Amino acid sequence: MTIHRQRGVILISSLILVALAAIVATSLFFDTALAARRAAASFSMEQAVQLGAGGEALAAFAIAEDKNSDDTDRDAWAQHYGPVEVENGVTLEAQISDEQGKFNLNTLLRKDGTPDPDAVKVLRRLMELSDLEPKWVSLIIDWLDANGQPESDGGEDSLYLSQTPAHRAGNLFLTSVSELQQLPGFTREMYLKLLPHVTALPPDAQKINVCMADGVVLDALFALSATNANYVQYSRLTPEDLARSRANGCFPRKNVIGASEPVISGRIDERTSYFRLQTWLSIGTAQFALYSLMYRDGSGKVRPILRTMGTE
Repeated sequence: MTIHRQRGVILISSLILVALAAIVATSLFFDTALAARRAAASFSMEQAVQLGAGGEALAAFAIAEDKNSDDTDRDAWAQHYGPVEVENGVTLEAQISDEQGKFNLNTLLRKDGTPDPDAVKVLRRLMELSDLEPKWVSLIIDWLDANGQPESDGGEDSLYLSQTPAHRAGNLFLTSVSELQQLPGFTREMYLKLLPHVTALPPDAQKINVCMADGVVLDALFALSATNANYVQYSRLTPEDLARSRANGCFPRKNVIGASEPVISGRIDERTSYFRLQTWLSIGTAQFALYSLMYRDGSGKVRPILRTMGTE
């Protein structure tokens, strides 16, 4: 009887040891597989970053090669690139777009931190043309300025501290238009309405490229006109109509608008300094998106000044 009991204890002990060994082996296998997966993901990310940098270099070359006196969607840099297979299982696709065909939200403040009345007029009109309430202009100004005094229809820290989660006003220039979604009540739908017409560039980017601006932005500029006679001249055009008008070059010309509206001529140009590069990368089954803000200086040199991955 004792022998049977001893054999039973040995059997149970053996089963326990086998179970423990299986658990340890499984844990080791899982940890090894997880480490390998992390290493592969890290390698893919690093590969994507390096390929994205290569895409930026190509974009900088294409923009720098443009020696025209104006920037239009007919230029070589504005054409869609790819997708091209960089190597087996790796593809790259890119698109450069003009960012100065939009209203720069950071121009709402002058250098002394006070609202620029002309920029305020233009953005208010742009809001109206986008079927949005002009009150959002005051909220944007308060989000940008450093003082604690709210504009009419605006709001400072006390407004944002009552939100969930509570936070303070930005009190800095925007780095992304998506920050507008921090404004209380500014919905995703409103954001998408405004997004095609506005940008967030350094505040020195005061001028709008009329060769690339859409009809809403062009008409918003006429808020600076004394007569307001041309408010809806361009926004009545469909994107297809505007594209046909630009088939042979810049439209409308700066000198045409400036001749009839001198007050607007100081805020428009036909040349661009800031471009948005969107690079899409596929590495095996993984996909990456890199967004780069490219700057062309007065000498024609181009470099990236801001980049984000996976989001605009």
